[in-house]
Amino acid sequence: MNEQQLELPLNYEESVNHSSHELTDELGNDRDSSKLYPKGLSKKKIGLAIAGLLLLGAIGLFSFRALTATKQDSSKKADKHGQVVPVAVAVVTQKTVPIQLQAIGNVQASSTVAVTSQASGKITGVHFKKGQEVHKGDLLFTIDNRSQIASIQQAQGVLARDLAQVQQARANLARDIGLVRSAEANLAKDQAQAQFAKSQSDRYNNLYKEGAISQDQAQQYSTSNRVSDATLQGDREAIQNALAVVEGDKAAIANAEAVVATDDAAYQNVQVQASYTEIYAPIDGRAGNILVTEGNVVQANSTNPLVTITQVNPIQVAFAIPEVHLPEIQKRMKNGKMNVSVTFAGNNTPISGVLTFINNTVDNTTGTIQLIGDFNNAGGQLFPGQFVNTTLTLNEEPNAIVVPAQAVQNGANGQFVFVVNDDDQDNPTVTNVPVVASSTIDGLDVIQKGLKSGDRVVIDGQANLVNGSKIKVKAADSSTDSRGAKASDNPNQPASDRKKSGKGRRSAATDGSANNSANTSSKIDKIPPTKPEGTN
Repeated sequence: MNEQQLELPLNYEESVNHSSHELTDELGNDRDSSKLYPKGLSKKKIGLAIAGLLLLGAIGLFSFRALTATKQDSSKKADKHGQVVPVAVAVVTQKTVPIQLQAIGNVQASSTVAVTSQASGKITGVHFKKGQEVHKGDLLFTIDNRSQIASIQQAQGVLARDLAQVQQARANLARDIGLVRSAEANLAKDQAQAQFAKSQSDRYNNLYKEGAISQDQAQQYSTSNRVSDATLQGDREAIQNALAVVEGDKAAIANAEAVVATDDAAYQNVQVQASYTEIYAPIDGRAGNILVTEGNVVQANSTNPLVTITQVNPIQVAFAIPEVHLPEIQKRMKNGKMNVSVTFAGNNTPISGVLTFINNTVDNTTGTIQLIGDFNNAGGQLFPGQFVNTTLTLNEEPNAIVVPAQAVQNGANGQFVFVVNDDDQDNPTVTNVPVVASSTIDGLDVIQKGLKSGDRVVIDGQANLVNGSKIKVKAADSSTDSRGAKASDNPNQPASDRKKSGKGRRSAATDGSANNSANTSSKIDKIPPTKPEGTN
């Protein structure tokens, strides 16, 4: 076959040479006949001849390269099948794995306060440093309070004056009450005198009728009786007048007390305004950048904050999951708390938290629903606005088939692994086996279909393997742990990140075998990165 491949380009060169000789002869004939034919016709034939030569040369070169490339590819495949490839292997095992949902989450503060000034004036002191941990009640800023102190003193003076007026009105009331009592005493005295005058008048009138006394004497006692009655009427009117004065005094007291209440409210208001000149931390948290420094003049109730304080312990992580998982999550939350963990670049240890919130609306643009978990952030590892890898644990799956994550490769037709054939112990080979991997947990891929416990799979050296390649199993080194994972691999790194970085995955371009497996859904889902609701 190789001889036939080599003969093709040689025969082709002979045909090209033969054609070129014919064209040269024609050109020679054209030169001889150029005297017989017009000039324009000879040039046209020359151009066509040159174009034909170039076209034939291009076709010949392309054919020669195609035949050479086919021969080289066949040689490479033959070499791969014939060579013995050193590989590292691991045993497929069964273990209980958690059923988890993974998503990209966004860290958000439990509470955020933009501190603004409620009083106008110049900042005279800043009592914290940017980025400092502050506690509720800590003094942050002081503002020039001289105008507020003057207002307090003025309000105190007005209040004292009106309190004196209240005291004066109460004194007038006491005096007028004394006058009422005096008038009542006069009335009682005059009533006694009137009774005596009436008895005298009655006695002397009887004596006059009997002729014992004269008419003048009788009329004198009758007049005294009428005078006593008039005196009693005057006393009664004096009492009524005194009582009216007392009522006026009571109204004056009530008015003065109302004025005092107004003054007291004004005094308390200026005290409150004066308290605004000292700004205290409203919550526990971490202070941000100091946006207004000492010496600047601030306005009351300005929209520009002096500093922003975020409560970072506890802290929250918001993430979104597909709505199809919502019923399962609701069921689990009714039975108890659900655990959530997060990891991020540079942190190898998952941070544990508890799911505390399920949003009341599904985002109809993405088909996801927002969840929020609370985390203890005493170590300050999580920062608001940070993106993290979130894992929500739903349940556990017993006796799951697991392999090291680097054993599973991605090909044009899906995922596959190289399984070691131990039929010939002296010359072991590998077989390309399609698999369905659902997720990665602690550096182990959970296999839903394609493998069984006890199989041996290749975890290193896949780049030089094709279906049926001969292998030599390398001894395990110290850089590989019991799961077949290299020490440089981060077991907490999500599978999506490892695939992006190229660890444990390769293209199937070097593998000529077909992979008919399809990556179907599984109990343990890898949720594609989605932007959490409420994030910018």
